[in-house]
Amino acid sequence: MKEKINIRNLNEKQHQALVCMFFAMLPRSDNRYKKRDEYWKILGEKFNIKPSTYKLNKDSFDKYFPNNGRKGFEDDRDLITRVGKDYVSIYNKFKDYPIEIIENAVDEIIQLYTNAYTNEFITLKCGIPETVHTILKNSNNIIIDGVYTLKNQLKLNKIVFITLGGDVNKKEIDWNPGFKGIGHITKEPYDTGYSGDSKYFKFEISIDCLFDNSYKREHFFRYPDTFNATFIGPELKRDPTQAISILTENKAISVIRAVLDDNPSLKKNFDNIFSSKFMQQVLGDVKVLIPTISSYGENIEDVLSRMINNKTKKNSKLIFKTGKKYTSSNNIDFEYNRIIFGAPGTGKSYTLNKDKEDLIKKNENYERVTFHPDYSYANFVGTYKPVNNDNDEISYKYVPGPFLRILVKALESNMSDTPEPYLLIIEEINRANPASVFGDIFQLLDRNNGVSEYPIHTSEDMKKYISEELKIPADQCAELRIPDNMFIWATMNSADQGVFPMDTAFKRRWNFEYCGINKKEDELNKQTTLDIIINNDPEPIHWNSIRKAINCELTEIKVNEDKQLGPFFLNVNDLMDRYSDNKSKLQEKFNNLFKDKIIMYLFEDAAKQKKDFIFSGIENPRIYSEICKEYDEKGLKIFGEDFTNKVKEFEAKAKSSGDDL
Repeated sequence: MKEKINIRNLNEKQHQALVCMFFAMLPRSDNRYKKRDEYWKILGEKFNIKPSTYKLNKDSFDKYFPNNGRKGFEDDRDLITRVGKDYVSIYNKFKDYPIEIIENAVDEIIQLYTNAYTNEFITLKCGIPETVHTILKNSNNIIIDGVYTLKNQLKLNKIVFITLGGDVNKKEIDWNPGFKGIGHITKEPYDTGYSGDSKYFKFEISIDCLFDNSYKREHFFRYPDTFNATFIGPELKRDPTQAISILTENKAISVIRAVLDDNPSLKKNFDNIFSSKFMQQVLGDVKVLIPTISSYGENIEDVLSRMINNKTKKNSKLIFKTGKKYTSSNNIDFEYNRIIFGAPGTGKSYTLNKDKEDLIKKNENYERVTFHPDYSYANFVGTYKPVNNDNDEISYKYVPGPFLRILVKALESNMSDTPEPYLLIIEEINRANPASVFGDIFQLLDRNNGVSEYPIHTSEDMKKYISEELKIPADQCAELRIPDNMFIWATMNSADQGVFPMDTAFKRRWNFEYCGINKKEDELNKQTTLDIIINNDPEPIHWNSIRKAINCELTEIKVNEDKQLGPFFLNVNDLMDRYSDNKSKLQEKFNNLFKDKIIMYLFEDAAKQKKDFIFSGIENPRIYSEICKEYDEKGLKIFGEDFTNKVKEFEAKAKSSGDDL
């Protein structure tokens, strides 16, 4: 024998499905079939759904009950395609139940929704500028027109939840859309047919409480009972096109609790608006979602146990001092904020990369970024950008920059029992405007034992991102510091063209290391010479001897050291490795590089004002192509007789010292 149907175990959609299936089971000759319009009207007023929609849903059931004498829909669409999974679940579960048991359940459902109006509220959405401005003035007896539904529910003193709508991209929308306040009905529906259409009417409301902020749907994500709270909570189904709807008591309780959690000072206002019983439920137990993570195979008990174990650690502070100073494997201390500067080709990037290998053991523990004139705070820290979602639709999302990405990783590691060092490398830090790129992050560079001495207040976007990534409450992310396991290293060429100056306050927060002009020359390949024309015939000459001779020439014309040539201005080591077994190819590649890099650099930059002196071995040093042509014929003699003598002197010194160079 089938048991009685407990309608409390069914959701609202399933209630409606059971009513539709009940009438589909009945033949037209059954007197109970005549109640369908009355029942559909009650459901329609409750859920703001047209009775004709319920008729179509009933018709979808018809063909599954042949004793009703109706064919129903004759196409191939199945039940789930027509009416959805809730209707299918009702059919599968109750299709074989006696009609009397189903009838009793349907009567209970109708009775439930007939008596529910006293425990329901009205939710209103308005985007008409004139009406919105009147609402924002906290006015009384505000006329709401253009309405044609819920006429029987708009009773005097009924509480109204007010949401402001509108497209913020339109110039007439000068308010912040979202759930804005509470009011009540001061005049029941009147002036029916005022517009010439008999279905439209007006009613009036007064404002009881306006919030300082407009609460958007995302504010209610943590409160599952607010989902599908029409015009207010997150949407699982599309809001109705009409501007008013019904808000059930359980959803209203969760909405008010969400607002009260954000702004406790509103409690006195809510006490004056809602009944004491309602407020007792608001202040009682309300479902709240707690963000957490779960590994595959973990059950609820495992997750809760881990959350409890981590509670003390997670709820202390966002930034920790680990008490550990990170050093390399050979006990050389690394500075936290570090800039290496020097002439081009002195091995600045090479030095940082080598030190990185001593500090960082995992590639995912560092990021590298290169500054350029158009680089900005939004690129470096983060900003909203258009992204493609799963449906290949464009939406806007906060996208972090390299600074914020590596900072969050460092913070997450710092919160663990075994923190690891993290590194951000900035190439060419002064090719962008450093003060502009760093913005308020500049203050975090003042560090005491590795931790920022002074915090900054995070923006709402940054706070939300950090909160989601670290799985901690947003209020713990209100202030931000750099932890002691995050290092920021940079390279800089102070004398290059197109660079930005650094102010003293910015420089003071960094440790500067000068990379000397000859500091890394011992790492050049010493075994291979290049056949360079120095007199009339090619002679074996080392690149380092040529480089030093050029630097001597630049010194004589008072060019500062930071514009001279470092050992790696030409990557000769790479040439030697690639073409060691083909000397003619090696020679060809070197000569091309020499013209494209060395001669061009001297012509356009380092010796731009002293071409006659540097290129003293040719008649017309003002034309770059002529200089290159002369180099192909004369080799190093384009720099004059004194220069070739200097090259030979450097070669002789290297050999006399026992060095191949």
